[in-house]
Amino acid sequence: MLRKRLPYHHGDLRTALIKAADDIIAEGGIEAFSLRAAAQRAGVSPGAPAYHFGSAKGLLTEVALLAFERIGQIIDEVGRSDDLVADVRALSLAFITFAVNHPGHFRLMFRNDLVDRMDPRYPEVSLKPGMRLGLAVAAYHGKFDVDLKRFDDAADMLCGMATLHGLASLVLEGKAAHFFGSATSRDFVENELPRVLIQLYPEVSGDSRRKPRRSLTKVRL
Repeated sequence: MLRKRLPYHHGDLRTALIKAADDIIAEGGIEAFSLRAAAQRAGVSPGAPAYHFGSAKGLLTEVALLAFERIGQIIDEVGRSDDLVADVRALSLAFITFAVNHPGHFRLMFRNDLVDRMDPRYPEVSLKPGMRLGLAVAAYHGKFDVDLKRFDDAADMLCGMATLHGLASLVLEGKAAHFFGSATSRDFVENELPRVLIQLYPEVSGDSRRKPRRSLTKVRL
C-alpha cells in the first residue's frame, strides 16, 4: 500500500525524512538504507532527500547525531555515586547494551565514510557520552585531573575507550558469546557481561578506588 505523501513543507519534510532514515537503520541496519528507501518510507518524491540533505551522508549524519544523543541520555541516566568501581561497571554495561539493542545505529556512529564529522554539531554531541565513559575509566585508575595534552593521560583514555569499544563490537558481532556458550549476544549481555566487567574492573582490597570520590574527574583538552 502506498504511503500518503506529506505536505511539501521544509520543516515537516525534513523531520519526516530523518525519522524515516532513523527507522530504516533501526530495522535493517546501514545495508537497508538508501535515499530512495528513505523517500519511499516518508511518502515523498525520490529527489526530496537530496534536496534537503545534499547526499546520503547528509541524511545519515542526522541519524548519527540522534544516536549519539540517545546514548548520551542513556549514560546520563546512570547515576553518579561515590563508588568509582560501580560507576565504571554500570557505564560500561550501558554502553555495550546500547550497541546490542541498536546495532545499526552503533555501527553508523563510527563510520567516517558515512557521517560528516565536520558538521558543527558533531563534536559536542559525539564527545559527551564518550567523555563521561572515558573519565569514569580514568577515575577508576585513580586519575581525577585528566589532561589530554599529556601523553600518559591521552594514552590511558584511548586504551580505556578502545577496550570498551572493542568489547562492544565483539559482543555485537556475536563473537563474545562464543567464549561462554551463550546462544545470542543478548544472552551474553544479560548473563555474562556483568561478571566480565567485574573481571575487567575488579575491586582491590585497600585500594583508593573504593573510597568516596572527593571531586568529579576533570579533563583538559
